[in-house]
Amino acid sequence: MPKALVSSRSFANIVSVGAEMLTAAGFEVRRIGPEERPLNAAKMAVIVSREQPDVIISGAEPLTAEALAACPNLRMVMKHGVGIDNIDLDAATSLGIVVANAPGTNTKAVADWVIGAMLSLLRGICTASTSTRAGKWDRFVGRELGAMTVGVIGTGRIGVEVIKRLRGFGAEVLSYDVVQNNELMSRHDVRYVSLDELLGASDLVTLHVPLMEQTKGMIGARELSCMKDSAYLINAARGELVDEDALHKSLKARRIAGVALDVYATEPPQASPLIKLGNVLATPHIAAYTYEAMEHMDRMCAETITTTFAGKRSPNLLNPAVLGDSP
Repeated sequence: MPKALVSSRSFANIVSVGAEMLTAAGFEVRRIGPEERPLNAAKMAVIVSREQPDVIISGAEPLTAEALAACPNLRMVMKHGVGIDNIDLDAATSLGIVVANAPGTNTKAVADWVIGAMLSLLRGICTASTSTRAGKWDRFVGRELGAMTVGVIGTGRIGVEVIKRLRGFGAEVLSYDVVQNNELMSRHDVRYVSLDELLGASDLVTLHVPLMEQTKGMIGARELSCMKDSAYLINAARGELVDEDALHKSLKARRIAGVALDVYATEPPQASPLIKLGNVLATPHIAAYTYEAMEHMDRMCAETITTTFAGKRSPNLLNPAVLGDSP
């Protein structure tokens, strides 16, 4: 019986369909317990060596070359999510381990969170709620999203969904991406500009690029200085896209108005000074967490695993050459 080791916090935790599908297909599903968390690279290597799984269903924990090589039976890593910056893809490929992710499964959920964060920032909803619960009756005067210029950095799946929602509000949209989407420009009246122009002209800036060497720290002190002092930054992509020290200094000095963060360079971010600032809206990496997204994601993970172990290829494999010439 093949063993599926679940290191993801969310797989089969919010909905049960993924685990049920794997069990029905003859897999033994084993979850890493809360007593072993948080999971770092060394701990993952120890657990993989101990459990000897055939497939790992991964969350955000690091899967280094050491961890991947700790089990000679390991055939597959299935990311319960989209971004694979925590997985050493080159090491997996050299070890003959196929890696897959679940693209498109959380796109709408994340886009909804981004719009919700924008509205919360513009209207001071969280601050107003705290004030009212404290017995006050203050008037909070906000701004309308439809009157704003919004800069969308990255026009992949999630960026496009955010833009669709913004157009419904009537907001002007500026975009920046190394690859431009011509259909997006014609259908949704989106204008591509340079990064500096976007930062300087936008009332809200939202990040939707993958974490890679070229994007790590792409929003630093210089970029933050380009933004209006009335502007807001939203990050539901990856914490490492932003220089958090520079962001903290900008927020503390009110060089930008505020930020909404769902992701952090270190998670959980209890030691981060950012979450202590009053102009920071902070949530615990939940943008993708809806029942609909989790069901879609769990189902895709289970289907991809069972298809791969049956000797077939799924379109969401990231290194299909590992499987050779199999159909």
